[in-house]
Amino acid sequence: CATTATFTVTVNPNITPTFPFGTALTICSGVTVPTLTSPSTNGITGTWSPSVVSNTASGVYTFTPTAGQCATTTSLSVTVTPNIIPTFSFGTTLTICSGGTVPTLTSPSTNGITGTWSPSVVNNTASGVYTFTPNGAICATPVTFTVTVNPNITPAFSLGASQSICINASVPILPITSTNGITGTWSPSVISNTASGVYTFTPNAGQCVTGAVTFTMQINAIPTVNTGSDTIVYDGAVVPLRNLITSAGIVSLSWTNSNPAIGLAASGTGNFIPSFTAINSGNDPITATITVTPTTNGCVGVPQRYVITVRPLNKDVFVPNVFSPNGDGKNDQLFVYGNYIDKVEMYIYNQWGQLITMINSRTQGWDGTHKGKPQPVGVYVYALKAVMSDGRTVTLKGSITLIR
Repeated sequence: CATTATFTVTVNPNITPTFPFGTALTICSGVTVPTLTSPSTNGITGTWSPSVVSNTASGVYTFTPTAGQCATTTSLSVTVTPNIIPTFSFGTTLTICSGGTVPTLTSPSTNGITGTWSPSVVNNTASGVYTFTPNGAICATPVTFTVTVNPNITPAFSLGASQSICINASVPILPITSTNGITGTWSPSVISNTASGVYTFTPNAGQCVTGAVTFTMQINAIPTVNTGSDTIVYDGAVVPLRNLITSAGIVSLSWTNSNPAIGLAASGTGNFIPSFTAINSGNDPITATITVTPTTNGCVGVPQRYVITVRPLNKDVFVPNVFSPNGDGKNDQLFVYGNYIDKVEMYIYNQWGQLITMINSRTQGWDGTHKGKPQPVGVYVYALKAVMSDGRTVTLKGSITLIR
């Protein structure tokens, strides 16, 4: 006696876990990789082995579902492509002088990598870094090209750009290294001290310089001057301007006077000694030595000298003893003569003692009349008192003969 019995079997299909990153991935070395997650997008829990994706080495990552789930294992295959370093014919660095030749930034690289440069053109006046970025679909790393631009230096020398010396004087040595470190050669290599010249410094190759520089040496002749001969004049004479004759070229002259008491200034400059009025109110001649020194561009010539002698005038007071007021234009008036008379009084009397006229100036003369009437021929007497410029008082008495 038995009943029929049943056994029911339910077979669930195995599920393949799925993930958003799929089952295979190809990347460039170093890029971002996905995180291995659980559960899968279709709800399967489990573990990954290895648990973290490497972005530098290819590998297979296996997902094993947790027991009790109808699921199959799955894997993620990651292929890591190594990055290529772009290479260029101009290398990675360049040092140039300002204004020098620079390369064109090209693409693709010499090993076939395409991309873009930033900045795209090399500047030959300022240092800079230029970055090459490969196109996105290529496994390659960015590279840089560093350009160092050195400024051009102008060679400098302690002797300056030019000098002026006297002929046969010492000259500087031309150094082969400038004060700012530039080496080179001079042409000519030695400075002459007898002839003017231009000397050119040419820098050695491989230095950042502006170019050749020059040094000018001016050689100046020793100037000469001709002052002329000595001069003798009298007190009160006007000594004329004296021209000084110099050698060729631009010559400046300076002069000194050893004795300004003669009426000439103590010193001066110029190509002449100025005119002046000679002075000597003493009793003896006085002299002055005039020294003239020529100069050209700092070159001093041999001083030349000449002597000026100033003689004093006669200090006597003189009254002629005869005059002829006859209208012939010769000796028609009687004057008092003297070189240093400041004041004068002269009284003239006839033979009877009558005062005929009085003279009180050197410029005043007697014309032989009295109250407008001509006086007779004869002898007249005078009494004179003169005050001289040196303080002396001179008194004279004498006779005058009037003739016609």
